[in-house]
Amino acid sequence: MTKGCLRRIRMRRARGFTLVEVLLAITILATLTVITWTAISQMFKTETIVSERHERYRMVRLAMNRMANEISMAYIAGPEHGGEIVPGEEMLYENDERFGPGGSRYFEPIQFGMIGRGEHLDFTAFAHVRTLENERASHHAQIGYYMEPHRNEAGDVVNRLRRRISTNFDDDLTRGGTVHTMIPEVEDIDFEYWDPGEPELGTEREIAQGRWIGEWDTTSNQFAGRLPTRVRITLTMPPAGPRGQTETFVTQTTLGMPELLDY
Repeated sequence: MTKGCLRRIRMRRARGFTLVEVLLAITILATLTVITWTAISQMFKTETIVSERHERYRMVRLAMNRMANEISMAYIAGPEHGGEIVPGEEMLYENDERFGPGGSRYFEPIQFGMIGRGEHLDFTAFAHVRTLENERASHHAQIGYYMEPHRNEAGDVVNRLRRRISTNFDDDLTRGGTVHTMIPEVEDIDFEYWDPGEPELGTEREIAQGRWIGEWDTTSNQFAGRLPTRVRITLTMPPAGPRGQTETFVTQTTLGMPELLDY
């Protein structure tokens, strides 16, 4: 190779990159940057979605577990414990010295029992947990669950699931006490009650033909003095996003004291 050729090679190397090479390098770098940023952005978006769904499911699980646990401790009591006269049994108390003519009370009785209609449920239960030192309250409580419309931060009217609890019993278990929100936005909630029915007597064993019903009211003659043996809770949550669908959660709980407390 001649000295002239060597000189031209050295001069070409000294000139550096051409414009085409620089543009090509910038294009490759920009493409890699876009791909990397898209991947990172998608990762953060996925993390946000997963966190929101986890918080949503955690809130639903806590609410469902609390309702199931408290309903399982529901009970009903009669005049022996200061409660109202059981419908259909007024004649039993006519000669009781605690009662006036026709079974009227000399003092205001307490309402024990369960009143459930559709999306609203009120009942008495041994479910109060004392969290304050020297709190003047027992384990007895009047508890209620219901939906209530309200306006959220976006200005939309939505339903929220509310819980009411009162440790000061009176003659109406559907009112009073303190109220707080269990779930800020719900689509629907439905309570169903298992009625075991009247047993068939005269056979080797009593056979009960049970069924699910939508209402239970211990102030009526049909359900006086007894509670359902099971309660089914169906909670429907609204879509998590604009393209999402409603989600339905179902659980059941068994009541430990479905019969009237008479001891």
